[in-house]
Amino acid sequence: MESVDVQSVSQVLVAGDTPNDLRAGANAGVRYVAGVLTGAHDVATLSKEPHTHILASAATIPEVLGLDQSVTQ
Repeated sequence: MESVDVQSVSQVLVAGDTPNDLRAGANAGVRYVAGVLTGAHDVATLSKEPHTHILASAATIPEVLGLDQSVTQ
């Protein structure tokens, strides 16, 4: 957050494919904690952890954030 001058955890999304990733995001108090299913663990495993979203792919993050994907590509 410091390196990109983000001042508030309410402006942060943590995405990860492991239970530890989701726990770290939740412990940091970020606004969004997204489990991503294209990695190490399945939906059953990630759903047991604190999260705001379980995503099929990190490619759907712009949609979660309400961003126009034509702008982000």
